[in-house]
Amino acid sequence: MSNLTDRAAYLRGLADGMGLNKDTNENKLLLEMLSLLDEMAQKINELDEDVGELEAYVEDIDSDLGDIEEILFEEDDDCCCDDDDCDCCGEYDDDEELSFDCPNCGKTVMVKAADIDYDESPVCEHCGEPFFTDLPDEDEE
Repeated sequence: MSNLTDRAAYLRGLADGMGLNKDTNENKLLLEMLSLLDEMAQKINELDEDVGELEAYVEDIDSDLGDIEEILFEEDDDCCCDDDDCDCCGEYDDDEELSFDCPNCGKTVMVKAADIDYDESPVCEHCGEPFFTDLPDEDEE
């Protein structure tokens, strides 16, 4: 934008070099137009600097917001899928109820994820049998 202020200064120099005086109406008009042009060029230059500062500030805010989003909405890198309640990585909401069909009596039982002990099989509330039977190890056979 300094091009505008440079050009306005050049025109002011031309007017000064011509020796324009304020005696005639035409010269008054030209000198006032040059003053206005000079002020406008300076204001545009100031606005351009302000916009540059605002752009840098917005970029900083955008970067900070991106960091916050990354922290708040961080994806689990160990999970192999994009589902929040996936079965593959074993992550559930503690209040979520999971349904199991008993292999013994066939009834469906709802169990809270927080109540599951992963070392022991859940027990059917209808028949009292565990849902999952332990398979014998190959070396126990």
